[in-house]
Amino acid sequence: MMINRIYDKAKDIYLCAKSRFDPCPFGPQYQKYWIRRKEIFSKWDQGIRTDAVGLFSATPEKIADDIAKNVKAKTIIDAFCGIGATAIAFARVCDKVFAVDINQDRLDMAKHNAEIYGVKDKIEFICGDIFETLHKVSAAAIFLDPPWGGVDYSKLEGFKLKDFNPDGNKLLEESFKRYQEIILRVPRQFVLAELDRYQRPYRLQDNRLRSKLYSRTIYFS
Repeated sequence: MMINRIYDKAKDIYLCAKSRFDPCPFGPQYQKYWIRRKEIFSKWDQGIRTDAVGLFSATPEKIADDIAKNVKAKTIIDAFCGIGATAIAFARVCDKVFAVDINQDRLDMAKHNAEIYGVKDKIEFICGDIFETLHKVSAAAIFLDPPWGGVDYSKLEGFKLKDFNPDGNKLLEESFKRYQEIILRVPRQFVLAELDRYQRPYRLQDNRLRSKLYSRTIYFS
């Protein structure tokens, strides 16, 4: 069967793929994510844009929606928005979302993807370092899902705050100074004892996909 693809060679971005079982355009190391791409965005075939990093790091739509439903605030910062999966989910329930990413190309993909879902007007897209951006944006809540270290993150037996990039310790310390509601998404093997030093109450949510533990979300309030 012929695969209908639109390909931007300059940026190495596939805009659309019609078959669930075709080889991943970003290489075999990303094949398992490519097969599940419609779990990331149910509207994938309407022209969702991604690159390799966006493909493996984006939060699946079901999980993103589950997280968003637990947000109490009406304004939220998505500190590492990537290609926009969680920003889109937050825009469905919040009045205003500030989507921050240091990569302009990925931020442009997020804008495009948000338009497909009809929520672009509720999101302000900001390109910049999160630590430089925090003091410029006024919001009641912040969502932290910093990079986990690439596709090999699962090889770590116990994932710690320092294993995030940037360091999760610094992210939490800065967030506790500024926000009423802090949400942190972590790998399933995250060491919860890492949070003891902060002496902050939190609620833990298991994020499941196809009945399997996919990640965990920590809600500080």
